[in-house]
Amino acid sequence: MQFYVTLELSGVRDLPEPRAVMAIEPYLTPELATQLRTAYDQRIAKRRAAGATSPLADRGSFPPGEGNPFSSLFEGHSSYGAKATIMRGDTALVPIGFTNTDQKPAVQWSDTLVLIKQVTPQNSWRITDIRYGTNWEFGYQGSLTQVLRTMLAP
Repeated sequence: MQFYVTLELSGVRDLPEPRAVMAIEPYLTPELATQLRTAYDQRIAKRRAAGATSPLADRGSFPPGEGNPFSSLFEGHSSYGAKATIMRGDTALVPIGFTNTDQKPAVQWSDTLVLIKQVTPQNSWRITDIRYGTNWEFGYQGSLTQVLRTMLAP
């Protein structure tokens, strides 16, 4: 749950900027952190190539990565809570129940954090992916790593 608290404290509502990635990095596998950094860098490069004067200029008109990639709903959530963890060897599946009360009527959904045990001095669990739990037209589908691969495609 500390991962989502850190996202909120960092103000992440979109692909995270480098400082935000540093804040959430202790919760991520090195591969996922690298994918997030690379996707952000590529998006900034595409904006500059298109004539944007600042990294945040015209942010709505530059695909991809629109909205909060850490949840199915682009607009994100207003509350969340973990459900029962499912263990599969060295993988933990942690369903997270979300609610967005800014939507009328309120919207509820579940996504699943995929954690793997990292061989570190602390043998810590790290997020390797997020499986999106919805099929909304205006939301993410599949998983975070699939979305990031799409962003990184030429």
